[in-house]
Formats: sequence, structure tokens, C-alpha cells
Amino acid sequence: MPGNVEPAERSRKLAEALLKGWKMLPETCPVCGSPLFETPGGDVVCAVCGTEVILVGSEEEVKIEQQRLVMERVIRELVRHLERELHEADDELSEEEISRINSLLDAINKASSIYKSLSRREKGRKIS
Repeated sequence: MPGNVEPAERSRKLAEALLKGWKMLPETCPVCGSPLFETPGGDVVCAVCGTEVILVGSEEEVKIEQQRLVMERVIRELVRHLERELHEADDELSEEEISRINSLLDAINKASSIYKSLSRREKGRKIS
């Protein structure tokens, strides 16, 4: 993408981000080298190529963030399985279907708990 954006287009996108109230950060995009912006929602984004970036300050934060991303994928996949199970179920659930659904709900609950724990660890590091 770096070579695909004309200078005028790049300038236009940067100006649009500022007009939206996005805060320009000192860090640059790892994809196109443009300045990164923090949106009002707290996301870090490249206004030029659209890459979303997670800023971390230490190797420990990198590991925690990687674990959080893995848990997000696990939770999404478990929810997809649950939706599929419910979609394929008849009006009256069999004991086997109920057991599979309960197992999926337990797994989602455990994965969510791990994810929340990782999120608290990350927030605790940023505060101190």
C-alpha cells in the first residue's frame, strides 16, 4: 500500500483524520510509514492505509497482547460452534445436544474469564 497512495491522497486522508478529531501520535504505521492516530474510541489506526495497530511498551506487554488476541479468536470460534449447534438443533433438544451446548457454554465462560484476566493484567501494567 505505501506505493499505491498518491501524496495528495495521503495528505487528504491525514487531514480528514485530524478533522474527525483523531489524535496524531508520534509512532508511525508499520505498513506504510504514515503517522498513526488514536481515535476517540481509543483505537490506534493508520489514516492512510487503514491498518489497526496495538501499541505496547515492553516484551511482557507483547506476550499479554498476543495471548489476548488468541483468546479472542478462541471465543469467536466457540460462539460460532454454539450458533451452529443451536441452528442445527430441533425444536426439542436431545440430552446429547444439551450436553454439547453446555460444554460450549462452559468453554466460552472459561475463555472469557481468561481474556478478562489478561485484560486486567494489561491495564494494571499501564497504570503503574
